[in-house]
Amino acid sequence: MHIEKYRQQLTQKLNANGSTTADLDARLLICHFLGLDFTQFIMQQNRQLTGAEISQLNAAEQQALAHMPISRIIKIREFWGLDFSINEDVLDPRADSEILIETLLHFCPPSAKPLRLLDLGTGSGCLLLSLLHEYQAATGIGADFSAKALDIAKLNAKNLGLSNRAAFIKSDWFAQVEPQQFDIILSNPPYIPHANIASLADNVKLYDPLSALDGGDDGLDPYRIITRQATQYLKPGGLLIFEMGYDQADGLFNILQQYGFSSDGFAMPNANNHPTAKQGLGFDLGHNPRIIISKLNS
Repeated sequence: MHIEKYRQQLTQKLNANGSTTADLDARLLICHFLGLDFTQFIMQQNRQLTGAEISQLNAAEQQALAHMPISRIIKIREFWGLDFSINEDVLDPRADSEILIETLLHFCPPSAKPLRLLDLGTGSGCLLLSLLHEYQAATGIGADFSAKALDIAKLNAKNLGLSNRAAFIKSDWFAQVEPQQFDIILSNPPYIPHANIASLADNVKLYDPLSALDGGDDGLDPYRIITRQATQYLKPGGLLIFEMGYDQADGLFNILQQYGFSSDGFAMPNANNHPTAKQGLGFDLGHNPRIIISKLNS
């Protein structure tokens, strides 16, 4: 069988299995396992596959048909235009999380200022490392309670040439973070209410680490812990920014207000004419509230 015929068949199977990006997924799998870029794929589409190549692709196909995300099969996820290694120990980065990067760049444009960043629950390191890629004078710490996740974050820092500006520590939120002050504290913590885990899509509940999903009874437990302690770790005027669930804005605003944080003055660039627009709210690609940014009241 030649490459193009295999692509056609795989696309049909993925489409029938519910994929909304079946053709792209098929191309990504073929290119990854054959070691081709898209240009080489086009040039070689009439080449016959070897028996070994077909076996390898068939194994990947079975994983895809079991709803394993393509990024998990090839162990690479593009985020903020950068390639991040991922595995079963870290959350698969989503495009919606890029809104957090966009928000910080809007309110804190890159400059020569030597910012200090803290990323709590860093996972693959995608948020911290993407920010360090933009903030050329910044340094940062990524904290995670999973040593295996930190291994992936360190690998990504090395691959992106950012190891000299990124440090990673094993810590349950702030527990092992030495007393110091940061310009920005950020987090995409677990925020799915415990009772909702079972109803998540298979490509999430079967493959993302449970510890990166379960946010307690109402999904807000990590936010309470982080917000309460962030007051001791932020510089005056420092920023606290979270990713959250689409329906958690009101609850998170209440938590932030309880501990002296305010989102006043943060008019979001992508919130124009949104029916639920509030200062400090950033909206994802589906127009759902996804980001909250705030700072301590003076």
